[in-house]
Amino acid sequence: MVLAGAVTFAAIYPGFDAKRVVVSGNRRVGGQEILTRAAIAANTTIWLQNTGAIERRVAEIPYIDRVRVRRVPPATIRIVVTERTPFAVLHSGYDAAVVDRTLRVLEPAPAESALPVFDLEPALDLTPGSFVRSSDAVTLRSAYEIMAAHHMTPVELRLDRYGGLVVTMRSGVRLMLGGQSDLTQKLTLADAILSQIVTGRRRVAAIDLRAPSAPVLVYR
Repeated sequence: MVLAGAVTFAAIYPGFDAKRVVVSGNRRVGGQEILTRAAIAANTTIWLQNTGAIERRVAEIPYIDRVRVRRVPPATIRIVVTERTPFAVLHSGYDAAVVDRTLRVLEPAPAESALPVFDLEPALDLTPGSFVRSSDAVTLRSAYEIMAAHHMTPVELRLDRYGGLVVTMRSGVRLMLGGQSDLTQKLTLADAILSQIVTGRRRVAAIDLRAPSAPVLVYR
């Protein structure tokens, strides 16, 4: 009876109604957008607020990764978020969008970006908040991370008609890398060749490493 009385008191006592909502952890997403999506019930005690539902609603914002909602007596609800980090730009036909590492679409791509570009098949769903399930996108993400581990920074990655990896470096040189089973070996060779290319009249346009035992330089 005591417990039931306490629960009833907590449910009806106006001093526990949510009067203050504190949002933290956000930088890209505006606090008002988070509050709007949270849709915290007015004139309702904090003890009857469905924190799980609030977390799910806020997590629908494309840039939001994790959400934690806490009740802070007597009348405060605290929303702590962790935002997603832009990872790459996906090009699909005429559409382009920024994604994080999990390939969640964050927003349409800006006109200019320093992020690497993954050139993919057309007609992908790039709606903000959706996840790109394309196997080619996963393949390009893996290739980019391997290159980053080798301290190589490509500006664009794509697959040719045979599924071979083609990478454009910041210098404009294309690396035709073919299959990825021996990608580490090919990248080591590419790095060695790139470090010895001397800018001159005959500029190198591409390095064909599809057969790493016989690399070919293609001049402009």
